[in-house]
Amino acid sequence: MQHFDTDALATFVAVADAGGFTAAGTRIGKSQAAVSLLIARFESQIGRKLFDRTRRGVHLTETGEILIGYARRIIAIEDEALAALDPGAMRGYVRLGMPDDYIELFGKPLIEEFSRANPRIQVEIQCDFSRSLESMVEHGTINLAIITRAPDSVVGELLRREKLIWCGPAEGDTQSQRPLPLALFPEKDCRARPHIVHALTEAGIPWRAAWTSSHLPSIQAALDAGAAVTALPASVVAARHRRLDAQGDGLPTLKPLEIALLVPHGARAAVRTVASFVRSHFQQL
Repeated sequence: MQHFDTDALATFVAVADAGGFTAAGTRIGKSQAAVSLLIARFESQIGRKLFDRTRRGVHLTETGEILIGYARRIIAIEDEALAALDPGAMRGYVRLGMPDDYIELFGKPLIEEFSRANPRIQVEIQCDFSRSLESMVEHGTINLAIITRAPDSVVGELLRREKLIWCGPAEGDTQSQRPLPLALFPEKDCRARPHIVHALTEAGIPWRAAWTSSHLPSIQAALDAGAAVTALPASVVAARHRRLDAQGDGLPTLKPLEIALLVPHGARAAVRTVASFVRSHFQQL
Protein backbone atom coordinates (compact mmCIF):
# COMPACT_ATOMS: atom_id res chain seq x y z
CA MET A 1 0.00 0.00 0.00
CA GLN A 2 1.57 3.26 -1.17
CA HIS A 3 -0.86 5.84 0.28
CA PHE A 4 -4.02 6.24 2.35
CA ASP A 5 -7.44 6.91 0.88
CA THR A 6 -8.74 9.87 2.91
CA ASP A 7 -12.35 8.77 2.38
CA ALA A 8 -11.47 5.42 3.93
CA LEU A 9 -9.69 7.17 6.80
CA ALA A 10 -12.70 9.43 7.43
CA THR A 11 -14.99 6.39 7.44
CA PHE A 12 -12.62 4.57 9.81
CA VAL A 13 -12.72 7.52 12.23
CA ALA A 14 -16.51 7.76 11.96
CA VAL A 15 -16.94 4.07 12.88
CA ALA A 16 -14.53 4.41 15.80
CA ASP A 17 -16.32 7.49 17.12
CA ALA A 18 -19.85 6.20 16.56
CA GLY A 19 -19.14 2.71 17.88
CA GLY A 20 -20.85 1.03 14.95
CA PHE A 21 -21.27 0.91 11.18
CA THR A 22 -24.91 2.01 11.03
CA ALA A 23 -24.37 5.04 13.30
CA ALA A 24 -21.22 5.95 11.37
CA GLY A 25 -23.13 5.79 8.10
CA THR A 26 -25.74 8.19 9.45
CA ARG A 27 -23.03 10.66 10.38
CA ILE A 28 -21.22 10.63 7.04
CA GLY A 29 -24.17 10.08 4.72
CA LYS A 30 -23.45 6.49 3.68
CA SER A 31 -25.45 3.30 4.03
CA GLN A 32 -24.41 0.68 6.57
CA ALA A 33 -23.49 -1.64 3.68
CA ALA A 34 -21.31 1.02 2.05
CA VAL A 35 -19.48 1.68 5.32
CA SER A 36 -18.88 -2.03 5.91
CA LEU A 37 -17.59 -2.49 2.35
CA LEU A 38 -15.26 0.50 2.58
CA ILE A 39 -13.80 -0.67 5.89
CA ALA A 40 -13.39 -4.22 4.56
CA ARG A 41 -11.49 -2.93 1.53
CA PHE A 42 -9.37 -0.68 3.72
CA GLU A 43 -8.48 -3.58 6.03
CA SER A 44 -7.61 -5.67 2.97
CA GLN A 45 -5.36 -2.94 1.61
CA ILE A 46 -3.37 -2.56 4.82
CA GLY A 47 -3.46 -6.29 5.53
CA ARG A 48 -4.67 -5.90 9.12
CA LYS A 49 -7.95 -5.78 10.99
CA LEU A 50 -8.96 -2.41 12.37
CA PHE A 51 -12.04 -3.48 14.32
CA ASP A 52 -13.19 -6.37 16.45
CA ARG A 53 -16.90 -6.96 15.91
CA THR A 54 -18.84 -8.41 18.85
CA ARG A 55 -22.47 -8.51 19.97
CA ARG A 56 -21.72 -5.55 22.21
CA GLY A 57 -20.48 -3.39 19.37
CA VAL A 58 -17.40 -2.52 17.39
CA HIS A 59 -14.04 -1.90 19.05
CA LEU A 60 -10.62 -0.90 17.77
CA THR A 61 -7.97 -3.57 17.46
CA GLU A 62 -4.37 -2.89 18.45
CA THR A 63 -3.72 -1.79 14.87
CA GLY A 64 -6.80 0.43 14.96
CA GLU A 65 -5.58 2.08 18.15
CA ILE A 66 -2.26 2.86 16.47
CA LEU A 67 -3.85 4.24 13.31
CA ILE A 68 -6.68 6.33 14.80
CA GLY A 69 -4.47 9.22 15.93
CA TYR A 70 -2.74 9.45 12.55
CA ALA A 71 -6.11 9.24 10.79
CA ARG A 72 -7.47 12.20 12.75
CA ARG A 73 -4.39 14.28 11.94
CA ILE A 74 -4.50 13.45 8.21
CA ILE A 75 -8.19 14.39 8.03
CA ALA A 76 -7.50 17.61 9.93
CA ILE A 77 -4.75 18.60 7.48
CA GLU A 78 -7.04 17.83 4.54
CA ASP A 79 -9.79 19.99 6.07
CA GLU A 80 -7.36 22.87 6.56
CA ALA A 81 -6.11 22.62 2.97
CA LEU A 82 -9.66 22.63 1.58
CA ALA A 83 -10.61 25.57 3.79
CA ALA A 84 -7.54 27.53 2.69
CA LEU A 85 -8.36 27.00 -0.97
CA ASP A 86 -12.10 27.54 -0.62
CA PRO A 87 -13.66 28.53 2.74
CA GLY A 88 -17.05 27.46 1.41
CA ALA A 89 -15.75 23.91 1.01
CA MET A 90 -15.34 23.44 4.75
CA ARG A 91 -16.99 20.18 5.74
CA GLY A 92 -17.07 17.86 8.69
CA TYR A 93 -19.05 16.27 11.50
CA VAL A 94 -18.61 17.91 14.89
CA ARG A 95 -19.86 16.64 18.25
CA LEU A 96 -20.42 19.47 20.74
CA GLY A 97 -21.25 18.72 24.38
CA MET A 98 -23.04 20.98 26.84
CA PRO A 99 -25.24 20.63 29.96
CA ASP A 100 -28.92 20.73 29.05
CA ASP A 101 -29.17 23.94 31.12
CA TYR A 102 -27.55 25.72 28.20
CA ILE A 103 -29.36 24.14 25.28
CA GLU A 104 -31.92 26.93 24.80
CA LEU A 105 -29.44 29.79 25.08
CA PHE A 106 -26.47 28.27 23.26
CA GLY A 107 -27.59 25.11 21.48
CA LYS A 108 -30.52 26.55 19.55
CA PRO A 109 -28.58 29.49 18.01
CA LEU A 110 -25.80 27.11 17.08
CA ILE A 111 -28.13 24.81 15.18
CA GLU A 112 -30.04 27.64 13.50
CA GLU A 113 -27.42 30.31 12.81
CA PHE A 114 -24.31 28.20 12.43
CA SER A 115 -25.99 25.63 10.19
CA ARG A 116 -27.20 28.35 7.83
CA ALA A 117 -23.70 29.81 7.52
CA ASN A 118 -21.92 26.43 7.40
CA PRO A 119 -24.25 23.96 5.68
CA ARG A 120 -21.51 21.38 5.08
CA ILE A 121 -20.55 21.14 8.75
CA GLN A 122 -22.93 18.87 10.63
CA VAL A 123 -23.14 19.54 14.37
CA GLU A 124 -24.40 16.97 16.84
CA ILE A 125 -25.16 18.33 20.31
CA GLN A 126 -24.73 15.93 23.19
CA CYS A 127 -26.08 16.91 26.61
CA ASP A 128 -24.50 15.72 29.83
CA PHE A 129 -23.07 17.05 33.08
CA SER A 130 -19.85 19.07 32.88
CA ARG A 131 -17.81 16.47 34.74
CA SER A 132 -18.73 13.84 32.15
CA LEU A 133 -18.20 16.22 29.25
CA GLU A 134 -14.63 16.97 30.34
CA SER A 135 -13.84 13.26 30.27
CA MET A 136 -15.53 12.84 26.90
CA VAL A 137 -13.41 15.61 25.36
CA GLU A 138 -10.29 14.11 26.88
CA HIS A 139 -11.04 10.68 25.41
CA GLY A 140 -12.18 12.01 22.04
CA THR A 141 -15.81 10.88 22.39
CA ILE A 142 -16.88 14.44 21.58
CA ASN A 143 -14.90 17.15 19.81
CA LEU A 144 -15.46 20.13 22.10
CA ALA A 145 -17.70 21.17 24.99
CA ILE A 146 -19.25 24.09 26.83
CA ILE A 147 -18.99 23.33 30.55
CA THR A 148 -19.46 24.77 34.00
CA ARG A 149 -16.03 24.85 35.60
CA ALA A 150 -15.40 23.11 38.88
CA PRO A 151 -14.60 25.49 41.80
CA ASP A 152 -11.06 26.88 41.56
CA SER A 153 -10.54 25.13 38.20
CA VAL A 154 -8.85 26.85 35.26
CA VAL A 155 -9.64 24.13 32.73
CA GLY A 156 -10.64 25.36 29.30
CA GLU A 157 -11.16 28.88 28.00
CA LEU A 158 -13.35 31.15 30.13
CA LEU A 159 -16.36 32.33 28.13
CA ARG A 160 -18.27 34.23 30.82
CA ARG A 161 -19.18 34.39 34.48
CA GLU A 162 -22.85 33.66 34.97
CA LYS A 163 -24.87 34.72 38.00
CA LEU A 164 -26.38 31.85 39.96
CA ILE A 165 -29.75 33.01 41.23
CA TRP A 166 -32.64 31.69 43.24
CA CYS A 167 -35.93 31.10 41.49
CA GLY A 168 -39.27 29.62 42.44
CA PRO A 169 -42.92 29.21 41.48
CA ALA A 170 -44.66 32.21 39.94
CA GLU A 171 -47.03 32.38 42.92
CA GLY A 172 -46.93 31.39 46.58
CA ASP A 173 -44.23 31.58 49.22
CA THR A 174 -42.43 28.26 48.81
CA GLN A 175 -39.18 30.08 49.59
CA SER A 176 -40.45 30.81 53.13
CA GLN A 177 -40.94 27.16 54.06
CA ARG A 178 -38.56 25.59 56.54
CA PRO A 179 -36.88 23.34 55.90
CA LEU A 180 -36.55 24.92 52.49
CA PRO A 181 -37.71 22.48 49.77
CA LEU A 182 -35.14 22.34 46.98
CA ALA A 183 -35.20 20.97 43.44
CA LEU A 184 -31.64 19.89 42.71
CA PHE A 185 -29.49 18.08 40.22
CA PRO A 186 -27.76 14.90 41.54
CA GLU A 187 -25.02 15.55 44.09
CA LYS A 188 -22.37 13.49 42.29
CA ASP A 189 -22.85 15.37 39.01
CA CYS A 190 -23.87 18.97 39.70
CA ARG A 191 -21.05 21.45 40.30
CA ALA A 192 -23.40 24.15 41.59
CA ARG A 193 -25.14 21.95 44.18
CA PRO A 194 -22.31 21.87 46.78
CA HIS A 195 -22.14 25.68 46.71
CA ILE A 196 -25.92 26.01 47.07
CA VAL A 197 -25.98 23.65 50.03
CA HIS A 198 -22.93 25.29 51.64
CA ALA A 199 -24.45 28.77 51.30
CA LEU A 200 -27.68 27.64 52.99
CA THR A 201 -25.77 25.90 55.79
CA GLU A 202 -23.62 28.99 56.39
CA ALA A 203 -26.78 31.12 56.54
CA GLY A 204 -28.35 28.74 59.06
CA ILE A 205 -31.26 27.88 56.76
CA PRO A 206 -32.48 24.28 57.08
CA TRP A 207 -33.28 22.60 53.75
CA ARG A 208 -34.43 19.33 52.27
CA ALA A 209 -34.17 17.78 48.82
CA ALA A 210 -37.77 17.77 47.65
CA TRP A 211 -37.02 16.95 44.01
CA THR A 212 -33.90 15.49 42.36
CA SER A 213 -33.45 15.10 38.62
CA SER A 214 -30.72 14.93 35.99
CA HIS A 215 -32.68 17.07 33.54
CA LEU A 216 -33.59 20.75 33.55
CA PRO A 217 -37.21 20.29 32.36
CA SER A 218 -37.88 18.11 35.40
CA ILE A 219 -36.39 20.72 37.74
CA GLN A 220 -38.60 23.31 36.08
CA ALA A 221 -41.61 21.03 36.55
CA ALA A 222 -40.95 21.05 40.30
CA LEU A 223 -41.25 24.84 40.27
CA ASP A 224 -44.36 24.68 38.08
CA ALA A 225 -45.95 22.39 40.67
CA GLY A 226 -45.04 24.75 43.53
CA ALA A 227 -43.08 21.93 45.14
CA ALA A 228 -39.69 23.58 45.50
CA VAL A 229 -37.30 26.41 44.74
CA THR A 230 -33.94 26.07 43.07
CA ALA A 231 -30.87 28.03 41.95
CA LEU A 232 -29.99 28.26 38.27
CA PRO A 233 -27.72 30.27 35.98
CA ALA A 234 -29.46 33.59 35.34
CA SER A 235 -29.77 33.02 31.60
CA VAL A 236 -31.49 29.67 32.17
CA VAL A 237 -34.34 30.87 34.41
CA ALA A 238 -37.65 30.50 32.56
CA ALA A 239 -39.84 33.59 32.16
CA ARG A 240 -42.72 31.80 33.90
CA HIS A 241 -40.73 31.41 37.11
CA ARG A 242 -40.13 34.09 39.69
CA ARG A 243 -36.62 35.32 40.33
CA LEU A 244 -36.15 35.52 44.07
CA ASP A 245 -34.32 38.35 45.74
CA ALA A 246 -31.65 36.96 48.01
CA GLN A 247 -32.08 39.60 50.72
CA GLY A 248 -35.81 40.20 50.35
CA ASP A 249 -36.64 36.51 50.38
CA GLY A 250 -34.18 35.62 53.11
CA LEU A 251 -31.87 33.53 50.95
CA PRO A 252 -28.06 33.68 50.77
CA THR A 253 -26.22 35.29 47.86
CA LEU A 254 -24.58 32.72 45.61
CA LYS A 255 -21.24 32.89 43.86
CA PRO A 256 -21.31 33.15 40.05
CA LEU A 257 -20.55 30.16 37.85
CA GLU A 258 -17.74 30.11 35.31
CA ILE A 259 -18.69 28.84 31.86
CA ALA A 260 -15.75 27.55 29.82
CA LEU A 261 -15.07 26.16 26.36
CA LEU A 262 -13.01 22.99 25.98
CA VAL A 263 -11.26 22.54 22.65
CA PRO A 264 -8.55 19.86 22.48
CA HIS A 265 -5.11 20.69 21.12
CA GLY A 266 -4.84 19.91 17.44
CA ALA A 267 -8.59 20.09 16.77
CA ARG A 268 -9.43 19.88 13.09
CA ALA A 269 -10.63 22.86 11.09
CA ALA A 270 -14.37 22.13 11.34
CA VAL A 271 -14.11 21.89 15.13
CA ARG A 272 -12.24 25.17 15.32
CA THR A 273 -14.94 26.78 13.16
CA VAL A 274 -17.62 25.70 15.66
CA ALA A 275 -15.46 26.94 18.53
CA SER A 276 -15.08 30.32 16.86
CA PHE A 277 -18.86 30.59 16.48
CA VAL A 278 -19.35 29.74 20.17
CA ARG A 279 -16.89 32.47 21.23
CA SER A 280 -18.58 35.01 18.99
CA HIS A 281 -22.03 34.07 20.29
CA PHE A 282 -20.95 34.50 23.91
CA GLN A 283 -19.50 37.93 23.16
CA GLN A 284 -22.92 39.04 21.92
CA LEU A 285 -24.81 37.89 25.03
